[in-house]
Amino acid sequence: MSDPHDEPEVPDTLPEALIQRIDSLELPELKAVLSYVERRIDALRVPIEEEIEATAAGEVLQIENYGVYALVRKHPPNPDGPGVNTDIVSLYHVHRESQPDGAESLHWAYLGDVHNSEQIRCDSCGARLDKNASVCPHCGNKHISQSETGE
Repeated sequence: MSDPHDEPEVPDTLPEALIQRIDSLELPELKAVLSYVERRIDALRVPIEEEIEATAAGEVLQIENYGVYALVRKHPPNPDGPGVNTDIVSLYHVHRESQPDGAESLHWAYLGDVHNSEQIRCDSCGARLDKNASVCPHCGNKHISQSETGE
């Protein structure tokens, strides 16, 4: 385990004057710089919806962007030939993932097939859910199903 008081390794790509200025900052100022840099990176990135559309195999039906991740419903590619399998709607959790070389890629986590595309809203966070879902994948809370609400 490294000593928390060790100086961080200085990247070769940053100008010495910038490193000196950053090193002179106190903790509150450093946190403000970090917040600004994170917002600046987000402003320069291709929006996650565009990356999903450009890289998804199959046909994207819906993207719900939650900032740090997105939920994606799509028809998967047809395993028997060209096109998509319109009989299936699959649900994915997608987020950006940093690679060791500093590059980013999308990480797709398959959550399952949606057999009934009718939706309700989570009582806790308001997210749209499959009407048969028992737990909200967004906030983890159980929601009241349509049958319990009398709808």
